[in-house]
Amino acid sequence: MEMQYEYEGKLYPVRIAREGENYRITVGAKTFLVESREQKPGFVTMTIDGKVTKCNIATEGRQRHIFINGDVYRFNKVEAGARPAGFDKLPSNITSPISGKVTVVGAKAGDDVPAGHVILTIEAMKMEYQIKAPYAGKVEKVHFKAGDQVDIGALLVDMEKKAEPPTDAAKEE
Repeated sequence: MEMQYEYEGKLYPVRIAREGENYRITVGAKTFLVESREQKPGFVTMTIDGKVTKCNIATEGRQRHIFINGDVYRFNKVEAGARPAGFDKLPSNITSPISGKVTVVGAKAGDDVPAGHVILTIEAMKMEYQIKAPYAGKVEKVHFKAGDQVDIGALLVDMEKKAEPPTDAAKEE
């Protein structure tokens, strides 16, 4: 099976081939041998090239939110043949990958945050999920406060990406 996923504005071709009980997954030029076992709906234990990893996968339409080791990765399934040029712009908002209760708010409107800064923490099924800034930027608005319930797909935060500093080559021009 072949598909493409968009992650942080870049397209990645993904090929998945079943090999007995396992999968051979090729993402771009890298290939991984993956054994996957669903513990309960949405909770998966994967062995990737011999290393055991637990993850939680939430699906909303064509979007997949994958929680691995405290990080959240948001992937969008895109049509075969889509061109990377259509995906230069990173989203200016952060949506909830799960339904749960906001337990911690780590930023407010006007804050400049680095990539990876924990903006919100959401508790679902006695587990905490940190919602991190996908890039360095300025928080324009946080739509929820501690104690609020959120649904999967809810708009959590509006952010403006910080302009990239000019490269040395651009400075010379």
